[in-house]
Amino acid sequence: MLIISLTIIASLFYVLATSHVLSRLFHHQGPSQKVTIILSTVAILAHMLLLVNSVFRADGQDLSIVNVALLTCWIIVLCVTTVSLKFPATLLLPVVYGFAALLTISSLFIPHHDVLLQSINVELALVAHISMSLLAYCILIIATLYGVQFYFIDKRLKRKDLAIVHSHLPPLMVVERQLYQLLNLGTVLLSVALITGFVFLDGMFAKEFIHKTILSLVAWAIFATIAVGHVKRGWRGKVVVVSIMIAAFTLTLAYFGSRFIQEVVLNKF
Repeated sequence: MLIISLTIIASLFYVLATSHVLSRLFHHQGPSQKVTIILSTVAILAHMLLLVNSVFRADGQDLSIVNVALLTCWIIVLCVTTVSLKFPATLLLPVVYGFAALLTISSLFIPHHDVLLQSINVELALVAHISMSLLAYCILIIATLYGVQFYFIDKRLKRKDLAIVHSHLPPLMVVERQLYQLLNLGTVLLSVALITGFVFLDGMFAKEFIHKTILSLVAWAIFATIAVGHVKRGWRGKVVVVSIMIAAFTLTLAYFGSRFIQEVVLNKF
């Protein structure tokens, strides 16, 4: 009952925060930061308590795909909300809050396949690999959102849309700079995650893990190529944004694809 209540509270306040930001998306003063922070803070705290009660159980830690997805979503929401305190993130906030609302409420209906760790005393190398992978994924997803925001603003400016000129949306060059900063950081962290996996873990190319390894390497290659291409040749624009989205989708398949099939689809049927 507690989990259901926390899920409803988190989803409700995510929806309220999304609605507030969207209602003043193109207003010259933008959404009220105070109202946005109050609504999002309640949602984030309820989301955090939901995670604590879902993951930490008397018989171990439940790291099912639903809980991992909720954790990843929470990290992304927390990061974007924190960034919005200093830099305008008017386009990003409704996207992450809206997705968080859908994910939290959907978690009540998605079949759970418990994945229990009986002890938290796991190898340091494994902890480092998992932590670095999760952090890299979150940062690269945020970079992807910045890429979408950059493309949206750039397209509206090229159409000479006066509404966007007088809106509260961030300057295009600021968005672009933050996009490539996040892309570079995420690519470095993903590189470290892959290196720690190859050096310290066995079975990266085992039958049950080879698809994850290959997809992760493909995503890393795309991210790294874009990062280097931007520095060396000044790559930017629609092709870069689409490539980043493809890489992010590939990395998502690597992290969650097989687990979703095994824990949700097969478990349901």
